[in-house]
Amino acid sequence: MTNQAREVISKLLYVWRYPRDIFYCMLQIGNWDSSWRLYGLPLIHVHSKADLSIGKRWIACSNPKYNSLGVFQKVTLKATAPGARIVIGNDVGMSGVSISCRVSVTIGHETLMGSGAVVTDNDAHGIHPDFRTNQSAIIAKPVNIGDRVFIGARSIILKGVTIGEGAVVGAGSVVSKDVPPMAIVAGNPARIIGDVRDPKFSSPFIVK
Repeated sequence: MTNQAREVISKLLYVWRYPRDIFYCMLQIGNWDSSWRLYGLPLIHVHSKADLSIGKRWIACSNPKYNSLGVFQKVTLKATAPGARIVIGNDVGMSGVSISCRVSVTIGHETLMGSGAVVTDNDAHGIHPDFRTNQSAIIAKPVNIGDRVFIGARSIILKGVTIGEGAVVGAGSVVSKDVPPMAIVAGNPARIIGDVRDPKFSSPFIVK
């Protein structure tokens, strides 16, 4: 059996076993792609005047059974304001990830997002106590995550941040400033601690 035939059979079996996923995605975002794989239903909320675009081979894990660290919530995608736009590239994997968008969140191709990571382009409420219940006082700035980025579990990516291609965000980091391409950052606030191009990361590790 050829690889192409196996892929066709795999898609047919998925469609047969999980019509729920197709119905849910059509209902929530008006679209379904047979290359997507959902492990548990995500939580998707898109404003009637906002947009969510998802590329090929999207993997969304909302079930702790399918992640080595487990997940404590569903993959959550929220574009909550008129004109908000979430763009997810091809071959993106996310586990228990939460994305909150009021203006723009872009995630590049082949980016992997670890369990419980949070990406937000806004402060969720006004900063000054007098304005915390005033929706118009919320500050929002676009977030751009490049291709082939790895975002570690429980990391938080804050508004206005750009993460360059191939970068790595260490688990539990809080990223409030731009990350250069191929940089490794960690901590709160996140700072550069290494470079993906270091020779020690260029060869397969052998576990003995």
